[in-house]
Amino acid sequence: MDIKQKQAQRVNEYLQHNNWNWDVFDPTPRVLPSADFTKIEAGLIQRVNAINLFLNDIYGYRMILRDGVIPEEFVYSSPAFRTACLDARPVKRLYVHLTATDVLQDDSGTWYAVEDDLQTPGDCVYPHLARKLCRAEAPEQYEMPTLCDNCGLDILLGQLYTDMKEGMDSNNDGIVAILDQSGGQTPFAVQYLAELTGAVVAKPTELTAMDDAVYYRSGGRGGFQKVSVVHRLEPDSCLDPLCFNGDYTRGVPHLMEAYRRGKVTIINAPGCGVACDRGLYYFMPDMIRYYLLEEPILSNVPTWIPWKQEDRERILDDLRSYIIINVTKEGRGNVTIADRLDNKGLEALKAAIIANPRRYAAQTMLLPQAMERQGENGMIRDTSSYFRALTVCSNSVRVWMGGSTRFRSAGVFQDTWVLSE
Repeated sequence: MDIKQKQAQRVNEYLQHNNWNWDVFDPTPRVLPSADFTKIEAGLIQRVNAINLFLNDIYGYRMILRDGVIPEEFVYSSPAFRTACLDARPVKRLYVHLTATDVLQDDSGTWYAVEDDLQTPGDCVYPHLARKLCRAEAPEQYEMPTLCDNCGLDILLGQLYTDMKEGMDSNNDGIVAILDQSGGQTPFAVQYLAELTGAVVAKPTELTAMDDAVYYRSGGRGGFQKVSVVHRLEPDSCLDPLCFNGDYTRGVPHLMEAYRRGKVTIINAPGCGVACDRGLYYFMPDMIRYYLLEEPILSNVPTWIPWKQEDRERILDDLRSYIIINVTKEGRGNVTIADRLDNKGLEALKAAIIANPRRYAAQTMLLPQAMERQGENGMIRDTSSYFRALTVCSNSVRVWMGGSTRFRSAGVFQDTWVLSE
C-alpha cells in the first residue's frame, strides 16, 4: 500500500467512524497558484462586505429597495426573509461572520461564485482534519516553502470569537457555545469545532435565556455561565421557537430577545439566509455596485429569474439549456437539470415555473475546468469540481488559506493546497 492509499484509508476510516456519510476523501490535492487564490480572496472579501451591507440595509432603512435596485416584493417574498429581524442591530453590525462560498473555474480560466452558505457553514472542518491526518502519515509532503499552511483555522475562529465578545454591551468574559441540534451537521463537526476553539458544545436544553442574557448550564447541574457567543450550525427555524417556528421545540426560547438587545452574538446572525436565496443571487452584482461602487471581481454564473417576464420567456423557449433551481428552501435549493427530463417532466416543470415564477431561478450550465481525482482504475479527469472557500469576518475580513475541492459527480473531496508564489 503506497502512501496515498494509506492517507486515504486513514482519513476515510476516521470520517466513517464519526458518522460522515457525504463524500469520500481523495488524497490527491488540488493546487491553487498564488494568482488564482489572490483573485478568489479579493472577490470573496468584496462579496462578504456587500452581503453585510445588504443585510443591514434590508432589515434597517431598506434603501436598496427604495432606490429600486432590487424590487421590494422580490425580497419580502423570499422564504428566508425574517420579519422578526427587522430593525435588529447585531453586534458590530455584522450579520455574516462565516461564509462558505462555492467557486469554480471554467476552461477559459474565469472564476465564478456559484453560491454562498451563510447559515450552516460547518463542514469547513473536514479539509482541516484531512490535512492533519495526512501530515501525520507523510510530513515530508508538506515541507514545501511555497505551501500555505491551513492549520490557522483555529486562530481565525478564535479571533472571531474574541472580536465579537469585545463588541458586547456588557462584560466580555462569557463563554462561546456551539449549539448542537444534531440535525443537518454531524455531531462530529460540532465537536471538532469546539476542540479547535475551546468553545463548549451546548444542547438547547443547556442554554437558558433570561433577563435579556443567555446562560449555559451543563446537564442541568452546577452554576450558570454567561454566554457571549452562540455559534449555530442550524437554520433560523431551530433557534428560538417563540420567534421563528412554534412547532419546533428544540430551540432556545427568548434567545432572540437577548440578541436584539445586544447581549449575545449569534454566528451567523438570524435572517442572514435571505442573502443566499438563489433568486437574489441574480442581484449580487447590483448589490456590489450599489454599496461598494465597484465592479464585481468574481463573475456571477449567468442567471435568469422567471419572475421577470422577459427572462421567463427566454427560459421557457429553451428550457433544456438551463439548470433550474428551486429557491424556496433554506440553504441550497433543489436543482433540476432540465436536459435530463423526459417530455412529460419538461412540461410539468414549465407549468410549475408559470404557476409560481418567484420560486425558481435558471442558470447556464458551466463546464468547470477538468481536475484530476482518484478513480477505481487510477487517476481520471473530472469536470464536476468546485472549490469551497471559507471567509471569516469580524474586525477584518479574511479568507482561510485552505478549503475543499469537491466533485459533485463522484461524491469525492480533496484537500486544496494554496501556494504563496
